[in-house]
Amino acid sequence: MNQEALKPIIDIITREVLKRLKDRMEREKEQKEKLLLVFTGGTGNLDTVLSQLKAFSHKYHFLAIFSPAAEKAIGRERVRQDVEFEEVSGENLYDALSKADTVIFPTLTQNTAAKSAVGIRDSLASETIACGLLLKKKVITVTDSIPLRSMPAAYGRMVGEILKRLEQLGVTICRAEELSAKLHHIKDGTSTKTAVNTFQPKDDIPLKTEEPMNSSEKPVQIQSFVFEEKTPVTADVIYKVASEGYDRIILTPKTIVTPMAKDTAKDKQIILEWAVK
Repeated sequence: MNQEALKPIIDIITREVLKRLKDRMEREKEQKEKLLLVFTGGTGNLDTVLSQLKAFSHKYHFLAIFSPAAEKAIGRERVRQDVEFEEVSGENLYDALSKADTVIFPTLTQNTAAKSAVGIRDSLASETIACGLLLKKKVITVTDSIPLRSMPAAYGRMVGEILKRLEQLGVTICRAEELSAKLHHIKDGTSTKTAVNTFQPKDDIPLKTEEPMNSSEKPVQIQSFVFEEKTPVTADVIYKVASEGYDRIILTPKTIVTPMAKDTAKDKQIILEWAVK
């Protein structure tokens, strides 16, 4: 059989091999646990952070979203040099959050930390932290882009209070070199806490902490449901959500809620909350 006659057979075999390889890669991607990376405008110890994330590439399928500031300060290609990721747009944030169990901010900035500590949700990054916590995701922030030790004592203490507040809300805070250990502990189902003095200013002025909760008091656990359909929210939706044990419904922007649904939500004590764009 001459080469010309073999060529169609070779092409068929090549296409089949490539198809099987692609299918295998897709299956492996689906089997991996998904982890959402949110890059903001900081660059502190970026190489260390990326090397730590790279070590987990075989365990996680990374989704990544970039704030406008991160686009300028870091850029997608710089990250892609070390870490393969699936790009996520701001419009698909809520879908990405529903897929990922863990959210990491590799370059948390002081601006995002300050907004998130007081519940301001007017940016992509602060909205992600808020929704991550509401949906009970594991949220990890790397604080190397917040140079506490080089700040004046009083100012550093104020920024330290902001980070303490984030911890109290449920955010895990760490340094770049600690990220791998934090991920290991999350994977193993345990948790660790970074020492408070990690965030102290250079003169080691202690940070003010809140009084411990009375042992008889128990925190209220709110179960949140994300409604991503493009149809209006009706009373039937409220009944279904309530029957499944949810206390809050997070709605995407412009979602319409019928008057009867609002009345039903009030009767069932379901909180309706619109996510910001």
